[in-house]
Parts: sequence; structure tokens; C-alpha cells
Amino acid sequence: MSRKFALVWAIVALPVVCFVFSCGEEVTPVGSNREGDEELSSGWNITVQTSGVEATLQEISISPDSGDVWVVGNEGTILHTSDKGATWESQDGGIAGSLYCVCFVNDTDGWAGGDGGAVIHTTDGGATWETQNSGITERLRGVFFANDTEGWLVGEGGMIIRTRDGGAEWNPQASRTNQILEAVHFAPPKAGEVLVERGWAVGGNGTIAYTGNAGSAWTLQPVKDVPEPLYGVFFDNESKGWAVGKSGTILRTSNGGQSWGRSAAAAAKGKNLYDVFFINAADGWCVGSGGKLMHSPDGKNWDAIETEASKEVDTPLWGVAFADSAEGWAVGDAGVILHIEQVQ
Repeated sequence: MSRKFALVWAIVALPVVCFVFSCGEEVTPVGSNREGDEELSSGWNITVQTSGVEATLQEISISPDSGDVWVVGNEGTILHTSDKGATWESQDGGIAGSLYCVCFVNDTDGWAGGDGGAVIHTTDGGATWETQNSGITERLRGVFFANDTEGWLVGEGGMIIRTRDGGAEWNPQASRTNQILEAVHFAPPKAGEVLVERGWAVGGNGTIAYTGNAGSAWTLQPVKDVPEPLYGVFFDNESKGWAVGKSGTILRTSNGGQSWGRSAAAAAKGKNLYDVFFINAADGWCVGSGGKLMHSPDGKNWDAIETEASKEVDTPLWGVAFADSAEGWAVGDAGVILHIEQVQ
């Protein structure tokens, strides 16, 4: 889902229920909930933006250059904004099937993946999209691009495919699992390094696959007592990472996944968590079922950011991404787009 955007890295999302917000309504969070029963001042405003569509929106990506935003979803939906969501325009990707993941590495170069192994690519910011030959028919759920040439897509049946030439050619990689893979994310290179090589893919039955060589070989990392599906993954560097999943599962590692522990997640109240995004190692967000929107101020603990609308209506959110520590977006069912902004 994600992602998102490449070197401020990308990723996936998932599907479910429906709710339509009235457009233009601004809702101020009434509090956050770290332990599940104590209300705290959140300091965030949430605006419901007008998407112009009713399709489920699956994932979001932000250009690291201009801050332009792209969203993809069911029925081949692609939306773009260059004015922070004041207006959203539809783009034609040339396919009718659902798109589940999107990644832009700059203002022009982006990829999206979806049903039947569909991969589409743009070199002009989405003004035009072309179909690429993925060589597979499995549904693709997650995408990550390190730059305008090197990227990965993951999906059903443990499928991982990689390109080194911007998608002109895609080649499968052995994931060592048959579980569906929902998301993929690579850490930025360490100081003094150039190549992007360390990556993680997560999916069904608590699966976490790891590569330290750009996918030439993937191994499964042990995760104790996590039978739940994992839907989102994000790494801030080669050591610190997070994975989220069913029933409020939040996993955290500080050693590159050699060991994973559960993060304090009482605020999730058992809701499924579908996507996770970190601005830095101490500033992260995740979203999920029931309109669940959560913020971590330290990478360990989580506060539920609640609005009157999300408290009253079951509103699934599938994707989240932030341009910086003060501004981001979340997307979900029935064309829902939330603009999240820190109160100054």
C-alpha cells in the first residue's frame, strides 16, 4: 500500500464495507485513546474531501517532489490532486478491474497493480497510463519502487515479481510461501550505501518474508504467536519496522525483523488494521476497519484519533500516507478521502 512514495517508501491496502461522508464537512477530533478509556487532546483536524466517486479507494501515494497525491481503487479508479485535495481529478488507467496498490517515485513516474496480474505505468503523472506485461495472472496487492527503474509487486499465492528496468520486463522471485502477500516495503540504504536491498513482505497467517539482497533470495522471519493475517508493513531504516493486521495486531522490530514483538495497541480496540505509514521512527500512522485512525508519537505507543463521524459510523479505511509530519490523507470505502492536518 502501499506506499506511498519510493524513497519515503511505499505500500498496500485491502477491501470491505461502506459509508459516504457528506463533502466539505470539517470534523475536529474529540480526543485520542492510548489505553482505550482515557481521552487525550489530539491536536488534529480531519476534513472529508470530495472525491467524486463511490468506488472503494484502496491505496494512496504522494510524490516526494511536489506533494501531488494519487489514489487507486476498485473499478480501475485512479484519482489525482495537485492542490492538496481541494479538487480531485479522475485519470484513465485503461483497465476495468480493481487496483489495490500504487507507487509514485516523483511527479511523473508511477505504477499501480491489481486484478489478474494487471500492472499499469505512467511517465507523465497519470495523464496517460500504459499496460505492462507482468507475466502472471495472480491478483497483485502491494507495490514498492526504489527509483524509476527498480521495483517489486506482491500478491496472491506468495507471488513476488521484480523489475530492474521500470517494468519493461518483470521476473518472478521465490518467496518461500504460498500465503497471500498483502504489502511490500524496502528500507532506505544505510549511510555509504547506494543500492536498495533490504525488504519485507507481509501477508496471510502472520507471514513475514525478508530479503537482504533485493529479492535474489527471500527467507521467512519467525513471528511468535501471530496467526492473524498481516496487511501492512513499513520500515524507517534497516532496523526499525512495523507490521499491522487483523484484530488490532501491531508488530514492531528494532533489529530488522530478527525478532518481532507486539506493540501497545489497546487503542485499536480489536479493529482490523490495514495500512501503516511512518514519517520517521517516532511518528507513525495506521488505519483500519470501523474508521480506525491511529497515531504513534514515539513508534511504540498508539493513540486513537477519533472524530464524531468515525465514532458514529462504521467507516473502513484502507490506505494512509503523509507528506510530512503535519499533513496526510487516508482513503477508504465509498470514495472516502480524509485530509488529516495538525492543528498549529
